[in-house]
Amino acid sequence: MKILAVNGSPRGQFGNTEVLLKHFLRGCHEAGAEIETIYLKDKHIKHCSGCFCCWTKTPGKCIHKDDMEELLPKVKEADLIVYATPLYYYTVTGIMKDFMDRMLPLNSKEIVKDGDRYSHPRRYNKEVTTKSVLISNCGFPGSYNFSGLIETFKVMTKGNLVGVITFGQGGILNNIEKHKPLKEISKSFILALRDAGEEVVKLGYITNETQAIIDKEIIDPDIYIKNANESWR
Repeated sequence: MKILAVNGSPRGQFGNTEVLLKHFLRGCHEAGAEIETIYLKDKHIKHCSGCFCCWTKTPGKCIHKDDMEELLPKVKEADLIVYATPLYYYTVTGIMKDFMDRMLPLNSKEIVKDGDRYSHPRRYNKEVTTKSVLISNCGFPGSYNFSGLIETFKVMTKGNLVGVITFGQGGILNNIEKHKPLKEISKSFILALRDAGEEVVKLGYITNETQAIIDKEIIDPDIYIKNANESWR
């Protein structure tokens, strides 16, 4: 399996999102997947201008000459795309949104009906349908905060979202390996992230048992909020 991981955090390798992503990808690697990670903060990606030249004048090719020229073939060839983004105002980061918008050349201009839904078909047919996994975190508890983000990816991936990992206590992620007590109580969570990566590669989904561990809060929400608020003072 060929996996393309896209980290949309402006903090890249040093952000909280990376902690979730690296453990998930470790499980994918141990299951035998071929992995490439892209850090969007290091890429030059212009905003989509909405000109539709990629559908009309130059089908499949954008007018902008930037790093999306090298990224689109990677998207096209991937069996699984892992979208990793912190939650910014209940959705993806700006750089992740630009990346998503600029994938338009991979679709055709025709509108087709599939059941009771309408969409644009992929320009390039593949023997294996590209699957997707969403990984996200935010700074405060409550799984409901991710509801809009998850719905976006459910619609965008047309039913091919095979894994969702969200974490509402993102403020602790970069301290998990530095703080001994925190590291100890996070052990099962970190192992579950790796299990999730392995399961997605081998089974094509995350098992209910693994998902339950990932969804469980590591710290009592009241204690987390108290410490988070004090850290700003």
